[in-house]
Amino acid sequence: MPTIKGFVRKMSHKGLKPVSYFWETATYSETDKKDLTAIESTSEISVESWIGKKITLSTNEEIRCLHCGKKTKKSFNQGHCFTCFTKLAENDLCILRPETCHHHKGTCREPDWGQQNCFKKHTVYFANSSGLKVGITKENPVSNRWVDQGAKFGIPILEVESRRDAGIIEHYLSQFLPDKTSWQKMVAGDPPDMDLVREARKFLNHLDKNDFFSPPESKSKLTWKRLDLNEITEIQYPIDSYPGKIKSLKLTKDTPITDTLVGIKGQYLLFLSGVINIRSLSGLWIEVTT
Repeated sequence: MPTIKGFVRKMSHKGLKPVSYFWETATYSETDKKDLTAIESTSEISVESWIGKKITLSTNEEIRCLHCGKKTKKSFNQGHCFTCFTKLAENDLCILRPETCHHHKGTCREPDWGQQNCFKKHTVYFANSSGLKVGITKENPVSNRWVDQGAKFGIPILEVESRRDAGIIEHYLSQFLPDKTSWQKMVAGDPPDMDLVREARKFLNHLDKNDFFSPPESKSKLTWKRLDLNEITEIQYPIDSYPGKIKSLKLTKDTPITDTLVGIKGQYLLFLSGVINIRSLSGLWIEVTT
């Protein structure tokens, strides 16, 4: 396998049965230090072609912000320098808790970005990754989000006009079921079987009995569109076997990872001795060799 090296962006993917993964990196000009424009590239070979082989991940611990390209001693929110972490709307607290959206108050960090990214149709969905969970996404198809989370099954349940509206519904439902995946359970094996359609109908009927407002402090009633529940999406990941140990591997300059790759699920590489979340390494310079 040719050596792959650069600053990690993520593993992109396509397909569902099975999912195929590709390594995304960024490099920067070494001749012009003022030119911080990233040169992005995607591996020509798929990551799952490494399964069954012993591979080595190493790093010199150099980190660059994936937004501005500047070197940073520490990565914030998966690949940002502290300045971009505190200034970009995509790093604001309301991205993690969309029901707290403050765009209408005139305090959005980047109002135009918010208008383009948050005030568009969003889907509320149920997925089975480490068990039943609720989530939201603007991605189309919704399955892109499920693959990133390592979900085995997923079903869209309703559609709303903004991220804030989706967050209000999700926040309410999170009182009754998780809104996060347990990565330990997700990388340990397939989740237990469950009837997603039955669960979706149960909670949709429950939502119908309640009134929601958006913004929450307003008198503007939140409306949503029920989606058809006649199709559950199943996702198959390229996995030969699950790890013998469920532990998170740490990659540093002094501790490269050399092990046999046994599978890929979500954004995790599964090795015999443990797993590593590639998304958590965003912005870090990594070299992958066999």
